[in-house]
Amino acid sequence: MLYVDAEQTFMQAAIESFGQQLTHKYNRGEQHIIMNGYQCYLRRMSQVIRHEVATSKALGYNLGVKLIRGAYMNEERALAEESGYESPIWGTIEETHACYNEAMLHVIENLRPHSMLFVASHNAATVDQAKNLIRQKEFGDHRVRFGQLKAFSDQITGQLAQEDFKVYKYLPYGPTEKVMPYLIRRGQESK
Repeated sequence: MLYVDAEQTFMQAAIESFGQQLTHKYNRGEQHIIMNGYQCYLRRMSQVIRHEVATSKALGYNLGVKLIRGAYMNEERALAEESGYESPIWGTIEETHACYNEAMLHVIENLRPHSMLFVASHNAATVDQAKNLIRQKEFGDHRVRFGQLKAFSDQITGQLAQEDFKVYKYLPYGPTEKVMPYLIRRGQESK
């Protein structure tokens, strides 16, 4: 499985287009090979997720969605202010939470066999909401999976595993000068 991650808005359109084209081509039959990342701190994401769900139905491919709350808030705000355009991200964390949870609900409500949702979240309320929806829909096939950063929200990861949900921990690696700024940013975002 290939996860196409989401990046800053100045390069995201190309990444998103590339990931969607791969999804349309390779997520066919019983396969979900491509998982596209969607950052829900972006105000446009509610429309993008709804469009992606509708397109998967219309074109007959299997949906592959990785929901991300957001990774570049401070950078996006500063760039928008510096360049003189409206910030592309929600103004409050509550709006971001609402967008994430609405997108998650919409995907789960429309998840067909051989499609997949990856809930990348350290938020206990979001994870509980997802678990309840999965149980209501009686998905026993792990169409919805969860993931957290190693050493972040380990109590959530452990509970998910105990309840037989598919859950992953990811571990960033690389040179210290690249990994540490990433971990610091993620720590600040998770406050």
